[in-house]
Amino acid sequence: MVIDPMQFMIMFQWEPGNTETVMQSRMKESVPSGVNVIKEWVALDTNIVFRLIETNDPVALLKDSSIWADLGYTEMHPVMDSLDAMKLLK
Repeated sequence: MVIDPMQFMIMFQWEPGNTETVMQSRMKESVPSGVNVIKEWVALDTNIVFRLIETNDPVALLKDSSIWADLGYTEMHPVMDSLDAMKLLK
C-alpha cells in the first residue's frame, strides 16, 4: 500500500547560549532518506527554526524530528495548503 506524502511543520527552539552548537550541528546534518525538506526558515527575533517537510515514511519522520532532541525542544504539526483544506470542508 502506497501512502500519499504528508507535510509537517517542525519547529525547533533552543536556549540562546546554545546557538553556536546548534548552528554547527545544522551544518553537519544529513536529512534522513524518505524526508523531503521543502523549505526552512530561522526566526530573526528568537532562537527558533521552522522546517516544512514532506514524507510518507513514519520512521524517517521520527528520525528527522528526533535529531535535535539533545539540543532543544521540538514541535511537529501536520499541515496542508489552506485552499485544499477549504475544499475538503465544503
